[in-house]
Amino acid sequence: MEVKLQQQLAWVDQAPLYQIYLDLRKAYDALDRGRCLEILAGYGVGPNLLRLQKKFWDDAKMVCRAGGNYGLPFGAHRGVTQGGPLSSLMFNVCVDCVVREWLRQVLGEDVAQDGVGDLVRDHCITFFVDDGLVAARCPEWLQSSFDILINLFEWIGLRTNAEKTKVMTCLPGKIRVAKTEEEYASQQTGLGTATTKRRRVACEVCGASLAAESLRSHLETQHDIFRSFVLNRDIVVARTPVVYRATESPATGLYFCPVAQCGGQSGTRFNLRRHFLMRHPQDLVCIPVEGSRPLPQCERCGLQTPVEDLNGGHHRTELCQRGWERKWQHAAAVHSQEALEHSFTAYGEELERVEVFKYLGRLIAYDDADTQAMRSNLRKARGCWARVSRVLRAENAAARTCGMFYKATVQAILLFGSETWSLSPTSMKRLEGFHIRAAWRMSGLRPERKANGSWSYPRSKDVLEAAGLQTIAHYMDVRRQTVANFIVNRPIWELCAGAVRRRGSPIRPFWWDQPMDLDLARERGLLLVQGPAGPAIVEDENED
Repeated sequence: MEVKLQQQLAWVDQAPLYQIYLDLRKAYDALDRGRCLEILAGYGVGPNLLRLQKKFWDDAKMVCRAGGNYGLPFGAHRGVTQGGPLSSLMFNVCVDCVVREWLRQVLGEDVAQDGVGDLVRDHCITFFVDDGLVAARCPEWLQSSFDILINLFEWIGLRTNAEKTKVMTCLPGKIRVAKTEEEYASQQTGLGTATTKRRRVACEVCGASLAAESLRSHLETQHDIFRSFVLNRDIVVARTPVVYRATESPATGLYFCPVAQCGGQSGTRFNLRRHFLMRHPQDLVCIPVEGSRPLPQCERCGLQTPVEDLNGGHHRTELCQRGWERKWQHAAAVHSQEALEHSFTAYGEELERVEVFKYLGRLIAYDDADTQAMRSNLRKARGCWARVSRVLRAENAAARTCGMFYKATVQAILLFGSETWSLSPTSMKRLEGFHIRAAWRMSGLRPERKANGSWSYPRSKDVLEAAGLQTIAHYMDVRRQTVANFIVNRPIWELCAGAVRRRGSPIRPFWWDQPMDLDLARERGLLLVQGPAGPAIVEDENED
């Protein structure tokens, strides 16, 4: 859950987040037994238990079988027993020791003892047995600390698998910036971006003709093809500003932009300087009536402003404040694109960059979109329901009995990881549609075709009640409330509840903005209050 919230918090702050998914080579088979016993002793395990474990390892013999033939017995000197009841516990203790020592070296003694705490905005470390995730906003810190971590794991005999260790750079969406030269030229000639989006294109998979703006959605919904968005701004290269000279046209009284192929025009000198700020922020304009040199730029907003205004109240104007926000916004967009150029290594070998990674069975996307995870679960649930429904129909099971089997098997697959989803209404309709169609089959209440050719559909409420089911939104709320009960007392929740979307960020639902079921919250001793960023969950102090 913290991984999800940290990714969304970076989105709100318009900051890229770098994640390394660590894979240890043959983790259970390669653990150094001597180091393991030393760590267990340091964690308080008594000498009798240590001696018993050591004797078990020393006396254990293994035999290889191939083609029905058995080899000679031999003893293993490394690793823990596969499937042993204590193996995962001992392995977790060793990983905990390594991670705490690593935190002590890179973040200090307090973090090693008490956890990341308030530093979770910039750092995230999670481990589940041998599946690890290390995330940070600073790529230099992440690379140097990752080198320390893999060296510490080698101390207990665990070597990082560079081939399976993956890197994901999470970006804060497509931040709005100035129009490209092509878009601006189209706007000047009367052909805006709307015309470009409405142009007809053909799907390269099925050949269907559709609008250009619908192609990405069509590929996702019809062909399960997910494509990266492209940032709509080139990286600004530092260069010396070019000074252009502009004069007033005697015929029209307008100032035309002197930049070649720009086509911009302004009625006043101020609007011309403002045009340069918007369209040519790296260049300057000099208007002869204002002097032989261009006016100085405001350090906050970048607008060329007379000296008397800079020393006066220019910084307090709304124009300067909006310009400063726009300048920060454009810098964040450039920083996000530069983030894609960072690479990470392990043992000098560059790690592969991915856009989607399955971590603990849950698909995590670099753009924090849960559509792909939802569709993956939906595809698995359909296959499971196809097998289960045949058995239930053959046994002629009652509707409510079918509903119990459905919730125990199909729904568990369908909603795996859904407690961290932030889905659009369209995605929710897909889930509800599958849920209702399954209830049709279980209850026997199906759509009927009338004599005039129209269809009569039973009420969804009646269908679900007959099968003993609730809506899919209800089941997702139950899971979300369970996670909320855990996350509400952690520092990252306060950071998320107080986060405010920055200027230029795409409008999208965040996990903490989703509506919660008040009745479910009360059942779990929680209360919903309206916070500055939306509904917030707090513990009910009056709950017994």
